[in-house]
Amino acid sequence: MSEKRGDVVYTPDWCAKDMIDHFDPAGVVLDPCRGLGAFHDLLPEGSPWCEITDGSDFFDWTTPVDWVIGNPPYSLTRKWFAHSYTIAEHLVYLIPLRNFFSGYGFVRDLHEWGGIREIRCYGTGGRLGFPMGNAVGAIHAQRGHGGSTDFTFYDDIPTDIFTGAAT
Repeated sequence: MSEKRGDVVYTPDWCAKDMIDHFDPAGVVLDPCRGLGAFHDLLPEGSPWCEITDGSDFFDWTTPVDWVIGNPPYSLTRKWFAHSYTIAEHLVYLIPLRNFFSGYGFVRDLHEWGGIREIRCYGTGGRLGFPMGNAVGAIHAQRGHGGSTDFTFYDDIPTDIFTGAAT
């Protein structure tokens, strides 16, 4: 699969930690796009991972897991979710929210599989050091979920994360 501009956007460690702590994935947790390990390094030792640059393509993964958590390539968001529906009970993906909500078919696909339990908003991409100004959030979806969707906001972003200054 060819890499598109904006597909490799590494998750800040503080954001990966907040997502792991907040959503508290349990059981078998797959990091489908390990990158530099921001999520995987926080998961229990031996947790499975995929990383295309290391020869492990997420789209080849077929073993069922309880959770997948990560920051997928944005040009593949819909395809990424669709494959996730075939292997996982819970999905938590950090994405530009417009990538999900701008496509009616995408929203319908998720609704047929389950539903969104929560959206945790982190602000704009620029706030996370991403090369975009769109709203970015972690979407937690669950197979068969038909209940309400919670919205939470992470507002404790350190002001010095880009300068390296001591807090």
